[in-house]
Amino acid sequence: MSAALAALFVCPAWAAKWDIVPTLTLVETYSDNISLAPDRAKQSEWVTQVVPGISIAATGERLRFSFVYAPEFTYYAQGTSDNEVFQRGNAFGAAELAEKLLFVDAGARVDQYNVSLQGPLTTTNVNTTGNRSTVRTYFVSPYLQRDFGSEFRAEARFTYSVANSDDTASLDNSVADRINLRLASGPAYKVFTWDLAYSKETIDYETQGDTDIEVSNLNARRLITPTVGVLAQGGHEYYKSGIIPATEGPSWSAGLEWAPSPRTRLAATAGRRFYGNAYLFDFTHRTRLTTWSAGYSENITTTRSEFFIPATTSTAGFVDTLFSQRFPDPVARQKAVEEFIARTGLPPSLSDPINVFTTQLFLEKRWSASTGILGVSNVLIANVFKQTREGVAGDLVLPTAPNATIQTGTSLLWNWRMSSQNAFNLSAVYSRNETPNTGEIAYFTYFGMGLTHQFQPRLSGSLSYRLQQNDSNFNGSDYTENAVIATLIMRF
Repeated sequence: MSAALAALFVCPAWAAKWDIVPTLTLVETYSDNISLAPDRAKQSEWVTQVVPGISIAATGERLRFSFVYAPEFTYYAQGTSDNEVFQRGNAFGAAELAEKLLFVDAGARVDQYNVSLQGPLTTTNVNTTGNRSTVRTYFVSPYLQRDFGSEFRAEARFTYSVANSDDTASLDNSVADRINLRLASGPAYKVFTWDLAYSKETIDYETQGDTDIEVSNLNARRLITPTVGVLAQGGHEYYKSGIIPATEGPSWSAGLEWAPSPRTRLAATAGRRFYGNAYLFDFTHRTRLTTWSAGYSENITTTRSEFFIPATTSTAGFVDTLFSQRFPDPVARQKAVEEFIARTGLPPSLSDPINVFTTQLFLEKRWSASTGILGVSNVLIANVFKQTREGVAGDLVLPTAPNATIQTGTSLLWNWRMSSQNAFNLSAVYSRNETPNTGEIAYFTYFGMGLTHQFQPRLSGSLSYRLQQNDSNFNGSDYTENAVIATLIMRF
């Protein structure tokens, strides 16, 4: 998917264990409202999808590589939309080119996303809403990393990235260069640890002005007991977008960290940034069969940047954490997670806030909490979130900027393994989506349930139902869809 990945295979790290799995998925969907239109305009449709896929994973002493590609060939029986091929896939590679000195990361992703909160929202490419767009991202990131004994570690990294969207009116195509420099204390520092970091990024949009981001930080922690530490941070940040005057100023924060064991951590800080008070909260805890997290963060960021760090709450990530005791080896654990998800028919992710398309800088404030529970025959995963995005223009933070949003929601996923061959899945999503600039408030509901059956070791099928519903205070924005989906998955 990206020419940059080829660089990974010219080094001695080529000697690796490779795992290649071709797949073929057939999906038949009946929808009573294929375009998620109001009741007076809705149309039913039968949709057939043929999805050939391939998964490649490689693990070596100095190489990690993963590649998944599964294009969706989509056919509409009644002609409510043109037949289409949706390109979907992702790739990531990391290699050590010179031992303990020169490294490179590279990756690529292509997928479809909802564009705006002011259009119909959907979880699938089957719906012809006009509010989804394909986004392609690529990056290559070589870096030097050197340990100077046990005293400190130095790193210098350069990242080149490309982000292209089919909806350039909302999100312009762009390239970016970023430099990261880091100097951090080494293992010799136990009671007092420190980290000095600097980053500078220039985003060059095709038809709009450049965005410049420059941030420097000094972070430190001083243990006052074996499990409690004092945290301190000081730095400077600079932001400029197009012709809007630059924003810059000092930042600082202070707080406490509590880490009674490797399985539990709680940290909280308070401080000031150019826009006012700033806070951070981070809590993680896991047991043999559960994982818990909660957090609050504030970041100046862009839609483009968020596509390189997807916010989606990954089902695989939860299961990976839950399997960490059972499968200590990361490679064995990854394979066990993939087989578990394939066997149970779990969806790939839970609901998260929509990454609304815009080239504007914004201040993102985000609360989130999640949990995963692994039982003898049940898996339960749930999350809640609230995210506020406010435009940044010069020294002003604009709660009613054109692309400002407030998204609050929760989602639940339950899997019941009824037998070695049968599983039942239930998922539910509820969110409140507000656009302050227009005053629109919409309530989105998703409900899905289905049965999965393992016919043979490499052949499984499922039959499921979904409901998607939107209730808005704007006329013409309400819709309801009922759909039935039959799926057959073959692994070769």
